[in-house]
Amino acid sequence: MGVLDDPALFYAEPQSDWSLGDIVVVPTVILWADGEKRAAAHPQPPSLVLVGGSAVYEAWSSPAAGLPLPLIECRLSPAVIAVDDCVIDKDFNAYVDRRIAEGTSEALAVEEARARPDLDPLIPVCPLLPYSELRFAREAAVRQAQPIGYFPILGSETVDEGYLDFTRTVPVSRQLLVRPLAALSEAARQILRWKFAQFSALRNLSVDAQIMAAVGRTITDVKVVADNRNRLVVELELDGGPDHLTLRQEPRREAIPPGHTRGRPSA
Repeated sequence: MGVLDDPALFYAEPQSDWSLGDIVVVPTVILWADGEKRAAAHPQPPSLVLVGGSAVYEAWSSPAAGLPLPLIECRLSPAVIAVDDCVIDKDFNAYVDRRIAEGTSEALAVEEARARPDLDPLIPVCPLLPYSELRFAREAAVRQAQPIGYFPILGSETVDEGYLDFTRTVPVSRQLLVRPLAALSEAARQILRWKFAQFSALRNLSVDAQIMAAVGRTITDVKVVADNRNRLVVELELDGGPDHLTLRQEPRREAIPPGHTRGRPSA
């Protein structure tokens, strides 16, 4: 059995900091246009969302001139942290690094940063959805992380099985995160990380098709230049005709520093 089939391989103990793949119970929202959903009277009892339902409200009393009235649908459900660790604490790490550069000890800089709730106040999460909500993607394919834009979540003692639809990713306040129900293993996180990269860079996958189409053809001319962003650009002429293949290489970047330990509330 593989990572996507065996909960023992899919899950691991939570880390000390919030991390990609942590599963939390948190409110998430969708913005609809008036008419797509029916707005309810405000407020609604918490029991509505505690049993898996959602509350839908008008965002404001009347539409802005020339714009549709937005509706807010809010639900409370398990969700998965949807960005990598260095993004979750980017402001925190930048603040600590700046204070260290100013002569402060790392311990004091970290203590100062932990006391500032304005550093990285938002964390993107993606709600866990039941397979009954799948519309066009095949469930069997989603369970194996095959379609672009989806990722399966295995069932466990604390988490019901389901899937992530990356288009549902929303930012939520860090203060709404209490503790993880569960955490993905490093092997599962690697697959999730790749699926997010595949989803966000889908257009760049067309480059693979261009390269594949050039296989077996003859390169009849090569031009190498640097563009105005200091990228190396190689332009290949194919078969002496009008077809060209252009390749660009970004300037070399320094390695991303490991960051500093932030930690999270224990309750």
